[in-house]
Amino acid sequence: MTTDLITNWPDVQHFNCNCGISVSGQQHVGRLRGEIVLTNAVVNELKERGFNATHSLILYTADPWKGKKSQLNCFSDPDEAIKYINWRLIDVPDPTNQYTSWVDHFWEAFGDPLPNFGRNIEIIRTHEFYQTEEMKQTIIKLIDKKEQVRTILNKYRKDNPFPENWIPFNPMCNHCNRIGTTTALEVDLEEYRVHYHCSTCQKDDWSDMKFGKLTWRLEWLAIWHVLNVHFEPYGKDHATPGGSRDSCIEVLQTVLQHPGPFGFWNEWVGYSEGRTDHGDMTSSGFIGFTPTKWLEYSETEVLKYLFLKPPPKRRIVLGLDKIPSYVAEYDKAQRIYYELEPFEDNAELQNIRRSYEIVFYNDIPKYRGFQLDYFHAIILSQLVPRSEQGTKQAINKLQATEILTSPLTKNVEQHIHTRLTQARKWVSDYAPAHLRINIPEEVPRTQSDEKTTSLVQYLATELASIKWTEEEIKQAMISLRENFKLSRKEIARFFEVLYQIFLGRSQGPRFAPFIAALDKEWVISRMKEVISS
Repeated sequence: MTTDLITNWPDVQHFNCNCGISVSGQQHVGRLRGEIVLTNAVVNELKERGFNATHSLILYTADPWKGKKSQLNCFSDPDEAIKYINWRLIDVPDPTNQYTSWVDHFWEAFGDPLPNFGRNIEIIRTHEFYQTEEMKQTIIKLIDKKEQVRTILNKYRKDNPFPENWIPFNPMCNHCNRIGTTTALEVDLEEYRVHYHCSTCQKDDWSDMKFGKLTWRLEWLAIWHVLNVHFEPYGKDHATPGGSRDSCIEVLQTVLQHPGPFGFWNEWVGYSEGRTDHGDMTSSGFIGFTPTKWLEYSETEVLKYLFLKPPPKRRIVLGLDKIPSYVAEYDKAQRIYYELEPFEDNAELQNIRRSYEIVFYNDIPKYRGFQLDYFHAIILSQLVPRSEQGTKQAINKLQATEILTSPLTKNVEQHIHTRLTQARKWVSDYAPAHLRINIPEEVPRTQSDEKTTSLVQYLATELASIKWTEEEIKQAMISLRENFKLSRKEIARFFEVLYQIFLGRSQGPRFAPFIAALDKEWVISRMKEVISS
């Protein structure tokens, strides 16, 4: 896409890349995909090719607050909060009274971790942008040529054309503070004020235009004009031929004599829980989760990779309950990249490698020498304390079981500590019952037949004679299955008994890594206690 962008602007040496979001509610991770991760990748690629490039993010803070049920319910008294409907987002108070505004409250969980997902992004809030002289002059030009603007837009609005004397501006009411229920009646461009009628408080008055806003299509193209935007991605809702984006570009080119930005459209990101797809993540609908929430369970790089590997037009569905599988996909890509794991599909290999490189802005770090499997971290995190001492205990166990055989560098130690911390939090919030480890002090009573008891006895003897590593435990299990020629039903029953012995229930985490993380003598003693009872 970067090559197409450069071709579209053959004489440009400094590229202005832009994107925009509304802070109408929860700032979900779906907004990281096109607006942050993909756009930042374009910026970085331009710089790699010798161009200057910037990345700006528009926050549409002057948009009217709609007061949806999900928004009203953020307040302790939703009925009282109805009075804020159609206020500018920046003017709506914080429902928790901890921040200066609604915007600041919901921006924090997105804005604070933003540098983890994109470099050098300039944040521009529209309510401040409207105060600039450049925006003022652009508004004057558009309103001065409003009939020409109306004619162009009406070509795209066959069913609901704008009427004659239409003024494409939404003033802010001086009396009830609303911006979404006013109609501009006339403008005084010399004084930069607008005469309006408010349908809520029924007032007619003059308002300073710097507190109002253009109608959204003109606002969009005015930002392109003022910032001289060369590239901007857009959602699929703007991708329809003859739709909103096409109409904006025609106004920009015809009325303001400014070329439209190059861009691509990307699909939305969906949200799931278990097998249920709850639809696309939304801000005002509070569907999804924030970047801050993601970082409680997994690293930045994992999410960036998930956004970079599939084509932008493919829908992605994310759920925090599936974090272990996302981490496994990223870890596999890392092994493939460093040629630690073979991969034969050459086309897919190139996609994996390139996506991994972009995650790190083409500045690929040296392989740290070790990966702690997330499922191993799930087990270990429940068996060691939440402390640096707990991390050291986990490292000792990993070394003793020969999972960690590479040198223990600070980088490796930090990786292990981070994985343990994130896995522990994931277990607390999302792990299904079979992954939760709570070992009873007393050996639970088990009901097993004579054959199953003999299997437990055989396994205990085998385990006593092997080196206490996950691989040798697996081999002991394979040997047992082959020697006794067990059916699938018999194997399933045997595992039920084993989990009963150690967890007091019939299911648990993968058996070999689970007991490898426990003390060998204790494991064998526990099994023998069952045999003798």
